[in-house]
Amino acid sequence: MREQTIRAIELAAGLGLFLSACLYAMTMLSVLDSGLTAAAAMTEEQNVGVSSFSAVSESIEPYFTGSEVLFTLREVQSGQLEAVIDGLRFAPGTELESMDLSVIDLDGRYAADYHRESNGAVDLIRFVKVR
Repeated sequence: MREQTIRAIELAAGLGLFLSACLYAMTMLSVLDSGLTAAAAMTEEQNVGVSSFSAVSESIEPYFTGSEVLFTLREVQSGQLEAVIDGLRFAPGTELESMDLSVIDLDGRYAADYHRESNGAVDLIRFVKVR
């Protein structure tokens, strides 16, 4: 009888530890999931493929803020395209740390003109400050 009692207590303790570990794992998964969801929400607007302006009408030209123009320079640095911002040319593969980026007004609005290759891919974006 005594051995059965000891085994029952050991089984209860083991079961308690197992359930505690399962609860801890579920809590950690919940925290990781909420962190990944928050990170995805923060970086969703930074994707170049995401339209960051609301098109009210087709006749209205899209404008980009200075920070969106700076974000486009990441594509220039990776060598995917060339950009001209208010007359300052950024060649593909340009190291941005060596360039003077103070000409870009972060609060300004820029109109974009796209030049395409024969296959339709954008090879040059010309940004002109409108206000």
